[in-house]
Amino acid sequence: MRHRFWSALAVLAFSPFFVSSVSAGGRALSCYEQATVPPVYGTVQERVLVQAASSYVVKQPAVYSYQTRRVLVQPERVSYRASPAVYQTQYRKVQVQPASIGWEYRMIKGRNILCKVKHPAVYRSVGQQVLVRPASRVAVRQPAIYSHVKEKVLVQPATRRVVQKPAVYRTVSRQVLVQPSRTVWRPVRVRGCRY
Repeated sequence: MRHRFWSALAVLAFSPFFVSSVSAGGRALSCYEQATVPPVYGTVQERVLVQAASSYVVKQPAVYSYQTRRVLVQPERVSYRASPAVYQTQYRKVQVQPASIGWEYRMIKGRNILCKVKHPAVYRSVGQQVLVRPASRVAVRQPAIYSHVKEKVLVQPATRRVVQKPAVYRTVSRQVLVQPSRTVWRPVRVRGCRY
């Protein structure tokens, strides 16, 4: 077949001679005619992008909680109070006049008689202030005062993360030209021409 094809090309190259030979009544050894070979297509699988890769941000808000806390309102204090001195009255017997012997006139039965008289001692009760407890300062302790307050505390801080979304692809089939159409010379069997 390949040999015939090259023979046909050779015939075309020497076509003026060939025409003149035929027209001259020579004997044809082989005959060819022009033919169009249609194009050849093939199916290929191709990966195409359906959706491009993308990303989005996911935000997580901060989480808070409430807790009760004991707080100092007023610290412990110490104040001092004056305590006055304490006195007590104590009484004692005091001799005001000692016992004595003296002379005095007395009327006895209408007669004025001088008598020797013994006078007893004279005593009197005298009160005296005695210190029982001296003046002092007394410490008065006032305890600390506390209160409870409710406060907002952070349990978990806010977060921010980026989520990557991969690209989406799809495999599609398409026709591609493998060989374009072409014109060839093919042998023909006709009367008067040997094949």
